[in-house]
Amino acid sequence: MAIFDYLSVLALAFMSYGVLKQWHHIYKTGSVKDIVTQEVLIRFIVTVVLFVKIWLVGDIYLILGQTIFLVAVTIYFITLIALKKKSS
Repeated sequence: MAIFDYLSVLALAFMSYGVLKQWHHIYKTGSVKDIVTQEVLIRFIVTVVLFVKIWLVGDIYLILGQTIFLVAVTIYFITLIALKKKSS
């Protein structure tokens, strides 16, 4: 069972890497015209809901992984909003 604990953290870390890679791209280019804010907002809300659920379950490995992912999605979402405001 321990292997799945580590794999779940690793999977969430890789998902975070993907989000942060996309964040880096929009931060570097400043281009957010093709990104739909509502879709990112939905992803953000789902991530928060899952974080709360995982916290209530109490699985430390999932809490760790979901925390990493929540931080990545939050950074991405805040940057997206800031750049959208700046470009309008």
